Amino acid sequence: MPQEISRREKKKLQTRKTIAEIALKLFFSKGFNETTIAEIMENAALGTGTFYNYFDSKEAILKYCLAERIDRASQTCEDIQASTLNSTQKLSKILQVIGKTHGENRQLIGLYMKFYHNSDKVDKEPPHGDRFMEILASIIVEGQNKNEFRRDIPPEIINEMFSAILKSTMSSDLKISFMDNINFKHSLLIEGVTNPSALA
Repeated sequence: MPQEISRREKKKLQTRKTIAEIALKLFFSKGFNETTIAEIMENAALGTGTFYNYFDSKEAILKYCLAERIDRASQTCEDIQASTLNSTQKLSKILQVIGKTHGENRQLIGLYMKFYHNSDKVDKEPPHGDRFMEILASIIVEGQNKNEFRRDIPPEIINEMFSAILKSTMSSDLKISFMDNINFKHSLLIEGVTNPSALA
């Protein structure tokens, strides 16, 4: 019996994912408000009434899709965190992952901010966003403990600076590619926090 329940749950999770990805394609091609639940379920070859077995609303699909992509990026960042790279290299690679994830999902993030974050939902915070900051904070402390980063600067300040880099790049109107923008800022910050003796 437990095996049967597990199989059923797996099928439900797969169906949920299928509905979400179909809905997202429709949101992008037709518009969020213009896409109906009936249309989503028709494209998924499922009854309209079964939609609420998987999602509470169309807005919930946006949060689900964003959370799934953030989860994948978080796992990559955790792998980088556990690697043998030095702290500077880890931070650089993690910023690349975050930048790439944002760059590939700008349309989804835009929809999320417009139709979910600005709605009357109680849990408005981006899904799992704090995990990236926790990983960055851990690497910064590691870098200070290994004397790679200056110890006279509180780790919270360095972490806040990296957070500011991400936020400013995501909202930047400069005619510079997203990755170039984040790389320039990262380079400037690293030069300021790196312990000169670690470069000798």
